[in-house]
Amino acid sequence: MTDKLTRVFRIGFVTLVSVILGVSYGNLTAFSQNENNPQAEENPQVLDQFSPNPLESTEPDPLLPNPPVVGDLLNETQQEQLAPELDKLNEEALLLLEQNDPFGAFNLWTRELRLRRYFGLLPEITALQRVGLIAWNNSQRLYLQFLVERLDEILQQIKLEETLDLEVLEALGTAFKETREKELAIETYQTLLDYARQQENLIQEEQALSEMGQVYLSWLDYQAAAQVYEELLETQQQIKLLRTEGILPPPPPPQVNAEGETINQPSEVKSLQDLSFIYGQLEQPLKSIAAKERLVGYYSQLQNFQPLPDLKLSIGLDYEKLGQLQQASQNYQEAYTVATTIQQLANASDALGRLARLYRSQNQTQTAIELYQAQLLIEQQSYNFYGMMNVYDNMGQVYFDQKAYQRALAAYQQGLQVAQQLKFREDHFVKRIEIVNRQIAP
Repeated sequence: MTDKLTRVFRIGFVTLVSVILGVSYGNLTAFSQNENNPQAEENPQVLDQFSPNPLESTEPDPLLPNPPVVGDLLNETQQEQLAPELDKLNEEALLLLEQNDPFGAFNLWTRELRLRRYFGLLPEITALQRVGLIAWNNSQRLYLQFLVERLDEILQQIKLEETLDLEVLEALGTAFKETREKELAIETYQTLLDYARQQENLIQEEQALSEMGQVYLSWLDYQAAAQVYEELLETQQQIKLLRTEGILPPPPPPQVNAEGETINQPSEVKSLQDLSFIYGQLEQPLKSIAAKERLVGYYSQLQNFQPLPDLKLSIGLDYEKLGQLQQASQNYQEAYTVATTIQQLANASDALGRLARLYRSQNQTQTAIELYQAQLLIEQQSYNFYGMMNVYDNMGQVYFDQKAYQRALAAYQQGLQVAQQLKFREDHFVKRIEIVNRQIAP
């Protein structure tokens, strides 16, 4: 009972709902949270989160009136005969769901999932994952609880076996991720990680750490994610060294799924990207800078300059947060240099704008004006009227602070002309012009 309560509260307390399910096919019903469901009202058996899991029922089904004994599977011929019928149940359930009949839909899915058990663990897990995602998307929380309980039962069963079935564990990890079960997903990948380390298999270790990191990241658990990603990077460094020495084979080519999409595979670059993001969320700029600097080194070595301006701008912002303005300025200058070389005009303009802001904060207004003038040329070159308008606004403010009112007026008037073209922020420039004119008037 304690274990069951733990699972219940891990999934989340379920509000009292009308959820009906019979244990035999004759009165088998599905799980529905629709309180107005007339079928639910007619059925006397109402289950709550403490009821026995209906997916565990071994009652015969019309499609399989003589099921195998518990633990046995159908033979290949029997599976081939039954599989199309189960596919039909799934199709009929999807149709019922489209017709706003979740009660009937999950009734059919319950039958399907009970029979999938006789096909083996992998087919069952795949089906549980598929229906679990549907249950999640349709707020069938109690049904999802029963699905997760069955997946958890499989996990505990696998962990007790003398030889771990890695394929089943990987399938369970994916299923737990799809059903939003953080703790069970972590438990699964930790099992895979422990096994990989016992076997001294760095490739499997990398995969397990990568999956764990993604789970923590998806749940915004940045502290735990940071620790896992640091371990992952250490593992990837070891793999890189062993590949250089020829001890490990080169990385496999990118894999493509059935939809033609490239499957996301672990890589040092992705780990560094994720880690820099994580430390940004944790407001740890120094650690974020360290990850980004490693990325800069990686891309520079490959002569791939396209990502560098964004990285340098981000590093500069981190240094600003630390109050290290000299380092921030240096990175903004480097971002501008690379951006202009590879014609990333937006990043070049951004770098000049940030540099100008830094100089303004140090009361070096003349340098700030020169930077804004250079930024204006870039915005004009790229026909970025919004950018031009903002530069005129900044220049006007700097001139106004210098009490150079005629120049401020000229800048605001040019900004107003652009604003009128865009039909945006016109009132702002009109007000600024009025303020300047009051200063100019005798």
